Amino acid sequence: MFLFEKFKKELAVIAIFSLFLNFPVLARAETVDDLKSQIQQSQNQIRELEKQIAAFQEALKDTKSESATLKSQIGKMETQIRKLQAEVSLTQAKISQTSFKIEDLSSEIETRNIELEKQKANLGRILFAIDEYDQETPFEMILKNQNFSDFLNQAQYVEDLQNNLQQKVRGVKETRTRLEEQKTEYENQKNQLQELNQELKGKTSVLDNQRDEKQDLLATTKNQEKQYQAMLADLQKKRDQIENEIYQAEEKLRLAINPSSIPGSKKGVLIWPIQKQLTQSFGCLHASFARKSYPSCDNGQGGYHNGIDIAASIGLPVKAALEGTVSGIGNLGKYSYGKWITVRHDNGLTTLYAHLSVQSVSVGQKLKTGDAIGYAGSTGYSTGAHLHFTVYASNTFQIQQKSYGPVPMGGSINPMLYLP
Repeated sequence: MFLFEKFKKELAVIAIFSLFLNFPVLARAETVDDLKSQIQQSQNQIRELEKQIAAFQEALKDTKSESATLKSQIGKMETQIRKLQAEVSLTQAKISQTSFKIEDLSSEIETRNIELEKQKANLGRILFAIDEYDQETPFEMILKNQNFSDFLNQAQYVEDLQNNLQQKVRGVKETRTRLEEQKTEYENQKNQLQELNQELKGKTSVLDNQRDEKQDLLATTKNQEKQYQAMLADLQKKRDQIENEIYQAEEKLRLAINPSSIPGSKKGVLIWPIQKQLTQSFGCLHASFARKSYPSCDNGQGGYHNGIDIAASIGLPVKAALEGTVSGIGNLGKYSYGKWITVRHDNGLTTLYAHLSVQSVSVGQKLKTGDAIGYAGSTGYSTGAHLHFTVYASNTFQIQQKSYGPVPMGGSINPMLYLP
């Protein structure tokens, strides 16, 4: 009976200990509810901003058929600026939501740790009680109890303790599993927060550039249609000359491609650097698309495209198609590729990403497949926002310095040979 009384005291201690451990959980409950409410509010804000962005995107699509006038160009820029402003707000809302989720997970992990320690304490005390019972033989237990009924009750308690022990062990395992899952999710959310902060920085730069471009256009043309048309004509003349120079140089470089230095045709060697939506293929083009005729295409009736064009809205993140090292960064202004980046890969290929609005890497930087390197735009010789993507044989690749800026050149290969 003495041991039974001692066990009841042990149970009382466990109950008090458990009650004590529950105090912090009760104190945090109101904060947790606030966090979940803030997460939901952020989600509602995100949905609303996504609707606004979709509406701006539709408005931009409608402007594609408009004539090339100063008024239409300024209107398109203003719509694009409003869209980018909404995208910046969307990224900020996602940052807030992710921060709230991290805080919520941190609170849950703390609570789960307390729960685990409580379960361990209970488990330890049960093991201690069972161990004390195990020190006595059945005969000793009978002698200590005043009657046989007390002995049976004590034996039943021992059996109940053993069953409870198994339940507690299962509970500890389940709590540990859940705790590990929450810790993994916590790390994922922290990584996502880091990516969102980087995206916010990039989106803000894109927005600033777009505003500057609008002001520059108004200043250059003095807000006069005649000035704008004269500027377009002059730009087109220079663009055609530059495009022809690049074509002539690359015609010779294509002949220098060493087939043994590059991968054979294999889908999936590269990933799509941006959403998969091809708008212009590689190679010879129809004459209506080309600004100049080139001898190697359709007997001089068509043009040559040294890469592929992929649909993209201004500000969409552009990713490295394969791990490698940034080998070049340049800005050709309103000509050719505009803002561009090249990445050299270990398999004998070099990739070019052109018409960017923002470049967010530096020469010599090591990249993993899928790393963000910049943001899509419409810089250079471009009729609208998209990504120009070229694959070169690295043994032919070079960057030539011209009066209008550094130009990436090389023997180009059809990117579709390597894309999934």
